[in-house]
Amino acid sequence: MPRSSGILSSQQSRNNRSEPSQSQSARPSTSGQQERGRTSSQQQQDGTDDVEQDQMVINLVKAILNMSCNKHQMKKPDLVKNALGGNSRIFPKIIGQVMRELTEVYGYKLVETERNKTYILVSTITCGSILDMNDEYRKSYTLLYLILGYIFMKNGDVPEQGLWDFLDKLHISSEDHHSFFGDVPKLIKETFIKQAYLVRTKQVVEGMNEDRYFYGWGKRAEYELSKRDILESFCKLMGKPSVCFITQHTAAYGMNGEDDMSDTMEVTQN
Repeated sequence: MPRSSGILSSQQSRNNRSEPSQSQSARPSTSGQQERGRTSSQQQQDGTDDVEQDQMVINLVKAILNMSCNKHQMKKPDLVKNALGGNSRIFPKIIGQVMRELTEVYGYKLVETERNKTYILVSTITCGSILDMNDEYRKSYTLLYLILGYIFMKNGDVPEQGLWDFLDKLHISSEDHHSFFGDVPKLIKETFIKQAYLVRTKQVVEGMNEDRYFYGWGKRAEYELSKRDILESFCKLMGKPSVCFITQHTAAYGMNGEDDMSDTMEVTQN
């Protein structure tokens, strides 16, 4: 691995520093003894020394890269089991170094989706064009873009039936196998949710006898997709300027947007 040589070099440096000269060994300092005592105590707590800890960093980086190939969320217990041999106490000590390795060497950001529960790996390098994607991912990404765009233009969570009604208008049925996108229900209800692009929640609706499901943006979507691009794309399709949608424009550009909104404050959203 690109960074393993650096870790090994640091290990060798520690070994060289651990061999004192005769004068140093003849006069051991009290502070040095105290430091060694503290290090020994820390090692006893998690059962590792510096060399083993560096190896665990390498193991955890490898495990995260391997487990994130399908973009699914990774559970902390699975990472601990597969990479750290079940040693959960070492995890908080090395996770910071692991995150730095993933960012500086591989260009990824490790994101915690739910506190101490699951993680996702997102790219810090944006894709220049949809043409840069392989054929299979290009198809699913196009469907995902439509869904996230619809949710965004609707100001947040949308009813499941409302989403299917929108897709049906685009001749994307919830029942038939689509000739271009494939198994659309599986992509929406399983793949996109496991990849943290979408979240599907059950909500109690007042006046309804049964609970209803809603779809919203997932954690990965917040990191990997541009709300500006989505807003401008949908506005081009509708033939309207983005400032016609004040809430979405604010979410995409902030309160001080790049466009002059002074003449459009009376425009109401459709």
